[in-house]
Amino acid sequence: MFGFAQPARIFLLVAVCCTAAYADVHPNQLASAAAVDTGKVPDAGLIPENKAGEVEVPALASLRPDVTTRDDEASKPSEPFRLPNSSSPSGEMPAKWRDLQSRLSADAKAVAACRSDESACSQATRRFLAIVEFGHQREGRARLGWINRAVNLSVTPATDWEQYGYADFWASPLQTLSSGSGDCEDYAIIKYAVLRELGFDATDLRFVIVRDKSRETDHAVIAVRDEQGWLILDNRTMAILKAEDAQHYQPLFSFDEQGAHAITTAATDQIRGQ
Repeated sequence: MFGFAQPARIFLLVAVCCTAAYADVHPNQLASAAAVDTGKVPDAGLIPENKAGEVEVPALASLRPDVTTRDDEASKPSEPFRLPNSSSPSGEMPAKWRDLQSRLSADAKAVAACRSDESACSQATRRFLAIVEFGHQREGRARLGWINRAVNLSVTPATDWEQYGYADFWASPLQTLSSGSGDCEDYAIIKYAVLRELGFDATDLRFVIVRDKSRETDHAVIAVRDEQGWLILDNRTMAILKAEDAQHYQPLFSFDEQGAHAITTAATDQIRGQ
C-alpha cells in the first residue's frame, strides 16, 4: 500500500491506472452485459432521443428530488469497508475536492434553470436529467443499478491527458456529459451528483479512491449507504456490490460533505488481515 506522505504519486497513479479496465465498460461491449441483480435492463437506448437526435427532457414535474428517510441509524456501518478515517490529509487532496464542489454548484444552477425553462437546457443537462429520471422510476437497490448502468453507458473512456492536457482533472458532471468522455473519477462524480439530485443524504455518500489489488492499480468508485450497509457503484461493472464483498479494493481516501479523509494504514491492514 502506498504511504500517505506521497499524495502526488497517488493522484498520478489514479489518473493513469484507473483507465486500465476501460474495455470492461465500453458502450460497444455493454449490449450483452449481464443485467443488474434487481431488475430488468433496457434492450437499447438508455438515454431517450427525439427525431432530431436531441436528448429528450422528461416531464419537468417528475424531476423533483426524492425525499428519502433513514431508519435504524445505529445499525449501519459509519464508513464504507467498515474502516475508520484519519484526520484530513494535507496537500492536493482537499484542494481538488473543494474545487470540484464549486463546479458541482454551478452544475446545480444549470440543472435548476433547465427545470424552469426547457429552452435553457444544454445537451449535457438533458442527459443528466434523463439519468435522474431513470432513478425516479426505481426504488432500492434497483435504483442504484439503473443509475450505475445509465452512467456507465453514457460516457466513453478517455484519459485526462487526452481531454484536458492534465495528469488528473476531476470534471463536473456536465463537463463530462458534454464531452461524452471521462475516466474513472468522472464516472463516479456523475453518479454522486445524480444521487444527490435524487435526494440521497450527503452523509450516505462517499467518493472513494481505492487500490485495486487484483490489477495493482488505483481506481475511483462511489459508496452508497442503504438499509443493509454500504454498496459500491463502479464503472468497471454493472453489478452492485456490497463494500465488504469487494475484497480486491483497498480504500485509500474517501471524500464527503466534510471534506477529504485518508484511511489509516493500520486500520486498513488490520481489517484486511482478518
